[in-house]
Amino acid sequence: MEDARPGPASWANRLHLAWRRSGVREVLPIYLAVRIGLTLWMFLVRQIFSQPIPPDPLARPYLGVEVETNPWLEPWQRWDTLHYQAIAERGYEAFDSALFVPPLYPGLVRLASALMGTDSLVSALIVSNVAALAGMAAFYSLAREELADPIWARRAVLYLSIFPTAFFWFAGYTESLLLLLAAAALLAARRARWLTSGLAVGLAALSRLTGALLIVPIGATAWSAARREKSWRPLLAVAGALTGALAFPLYVWLGMGLSPLTPIEMQAARSQGGFTLPGVNLLRAIGRLVAGETNFADLFDLALLLLFLALAVPVWRQLSRPLAVFYSAFLLLYLGRAAGIAPLLGSARYVLILFPAYLVLAGWGRRPWIHRLIVYLSATGLLLLSGQFAIWGWVG
Repeated sequence: MEDARPGPASWANRLHLAWRRSGVREVLPIYLAVRIGLTLWMFLVRQIFSQPIPPDPLARPYLGVEVETNPWLEPWQRWDTLHYQAIAERGYEAFDSALFVPPLYPGLVRLASALMGTDSLVSALIVSNVAALAGMAAFYSLAREELADPIWARRAVLYLSIFPTAFFWFAGYTESLLLLLAAAALLAARRARWLTSGLAVGLAALSRLTGALLIVPIGATAWSAARREKSWRPLLAVAGALTGALAFPLYVWLGMGLSPLTPIEMQAARSQGGFTLPGVNLLRAIGRLVAGETNFADLFDLALLLLFLALAVPVWRQLSRPLAVFYSAFLLLYLGRAAGIAPLLGSARYVLILFPAYLVLAGWGRRPWIHRLIVYLSATGLLLLSGQFAIWGWVG
């Protein structure tokens, strides 16, 4: 009887096919160019601004994490990276507001440290950079199916990779993990792989509190498909999404004896705010600008949020409904935030995840002068903001 198991050649063919379908080959040159460029640039910035930047309980809180001395790694040990390091090293007892962070990202950092014997900063950078590459590949696959043109899709990846706050894809932050899981969820729903889509949403909720918002576009898409096909299978996406979204609040409630709303309350307390009617924070920011009370970071927050607000119109007109709903859900969240420190605190970083906008810009980029304008402005902003980040400047 002939052996039906695939031989070495068959496995090689399967791996080659999976490699081609993954999108990694198409995005790898862009990923490497931006990653290497940012590494060299931020190292150079710290050589120019070489004065020591010691820990400070308020301005530069290290939360008990060891100060990095390697000059290539030190520029990346900033702000929230230290929160993730502290939780990965010591758990939710590391500092008072640690529960604002769901467990997936620090858990992966801790696992990477255990497997590779690296410290928490190196592990965080490894997790984020692997997720960034995979996320860009997933976004490319989604863009190619949405735009039906590989050139447009690569252009969209380029714009995503050089956006002024795109260095957060590579830093020890949760941005790249959320990108991967959001793109994977939307792509799986598009391909009617409902369980995969739901699991991706659930994991997104376990990587970042706002990840639970993916239930809105995925749930709407699954419900529409269930009614159209008269099948319960699309509802697997909803089940998987709800399981992941409820897991962390239930753990906080049943496992720690705290209110299940504690993570949201801690997140709001960090910015000394909460939620308000969408757009109120934008009006307050404009009022501060008129009164001359804004700083460098505030201007970027305002400019980029206004840009993405304007792009909501072509997103709805040009893209599929799930992408438009995804875009609108997150945009409304950012318009409804109320931060006491600054009305739009962190918006320049938060809008980074609104990746349907890059699909619209990719279409506009067919015209060479528009393409050059987007690239020049984005790259300039990326160098400016990443340089600020390297010297402990607040940029989101």
